[in-house]
Amino acid sequence: MLRLGFVCEWERRPEATWSHTPWMLRASLREICEVRDIDLTFPELPRKVLRLAYARRRNGRIGSLWKHGIPAQSINAIRLSRTDRSIDVDAVLEIGDIGATRSPFFILQDLSYDLLLEVSDNAAINHQFPTLSKKRIAALRDRQHALYEKAEGIIALSDWFGRSLTSLSGVPHEKVHVVYPGSTSIGAPSEAASIRRREGPRRRLLFVGRDFARKGGAETVAALAMLRRDVDPTIQLTIAGPAKWPMDGGVPDGVNFVGNVPPEHVAALYDEHDVFVLPSKFEAFGIVFVEALSRGLPCIARNDFAMPELVHPGVNGALVSSESPDELATAIAGLLVDDAVFAQTQRRSADAAAFYTWRRAAEQTVAAIESHV
Repeated sequence: MLRLGFVCEWERRPEATWSHTPWMLRASLREICEVRDIDLTFPELPRKVLRLAYARRRNGRIGSLWKHGIPAQSINAIRLSRTDRSIDVDAVLEIGDIGATRSPFFILQDLSYDLLLEVSDNAAINHQFPTLSKKRIAALRDRQHALYEKAEGIIALSDWFGRSLTSLSGVPHEKVHVVYPGSTSIGAPSEAASIRRREGPRRRLLFVGRDFARKGGAETVAALAMLRRDVDPTIQLTIAGPAKWPMDGGVPDGVNFVGNVPPEHVAALYDEHDVFVLPSKFEAFGIVFVEALSRGLPCIARNDFAMPELVHPGVNGALVSSESPDELATAIAGLLVDDAVFAQTQRRSADAAAFYTWRRAAEQTVAAIESHV
């Protein structure tokens, strides 16, 4: 049985780290191999000090990307190296590029600094990484390249990212392994939801995303106003994710703002709606699309990044190519009356739920590691 060191910089609530991805993967890995934890969680006091030291104001926002700073990265690289000497493992799996180890090590990621530099003019990227200058990103990229060279392999969470590792970062093709993540909210749609979507009328749209601006929330609200004016005044949009209403003024007509919804309640939201709308300006993968599709909910996404790997026009949804609310409204209107897409999405929902599991992701991760060690 593979003895695997599992390395993660956990948040205060470890299960919530990186949208539950490390937590869920680790749980499934434990079912098929021996997992030995290398916990690099920062104690509370050093965490607070570093957060304050790296707090910066940019574009009217205060942010602290302290984990991208030299002190945090140096400290955890040293801690990782010391711990690696004291545990007996066949290989080490790092969530992110943390540091080199004597044991063969693998890096699991969905994004690289090369990609950040390539799309640095993207406003959504600047919004997500507001305090990182291009000079700092370039330095982080060089460090990342050195770790990629030393690593036995890279676990990429999408084909899009896997291709970029070869084309942008120069990682040899044989070192790149694409493993799609699992979903944290899987299950079959209710029979009532299936009947309503099949027979209509379809008027209920759903948007789920805490980062409202990056996920295309303002464009979705603008598209709703056009749809209610020009297509059907009864079309409604539910917005979940932000803790408080994220736009100027009050909540517009036709919008049901439900705030921050616990993950265990999101599945019910999928069943209550007809189309999932998330024209994200930047989405390294998009597990929410997997969740929606697994519940039989057609999706509208951006034709960029990894989203076209999940959403296929004419099959399970539609794609938009710009930030135009006009284009988005047209796509929504067309999808709402496309009986064939609703039927196909319903038929494929069980297949999506069966594929996007953490057990399958863990098995593929172990297979990738064992192919090198």
